[in-house]
Amino acid sequence: MEKQVSKFGWGLLIIALILSAYILPYTILSDVQAWYGSFLVWGIIGVLIIIANIMITRDWGK
Repeated sequence: MEKQVSKFGWGLLIIALILSAYILPYTILSDVQAWYGSFLVWGIIGVLIIIANIMITRDWGK
């Protein structure tokens, strides 16, 4: 049961990261004129989502 709660938490984190990837560039970073502001945010969020996916799927082979 504890693993299910943990996976649910990771799933919620992924959803929050995906929403922030859409919301942040159009709200907080809207005044940044350079393209690398959004690119940096999307890169960091992408790495965090990859880590969360690894944490969710690490027990699939067992």
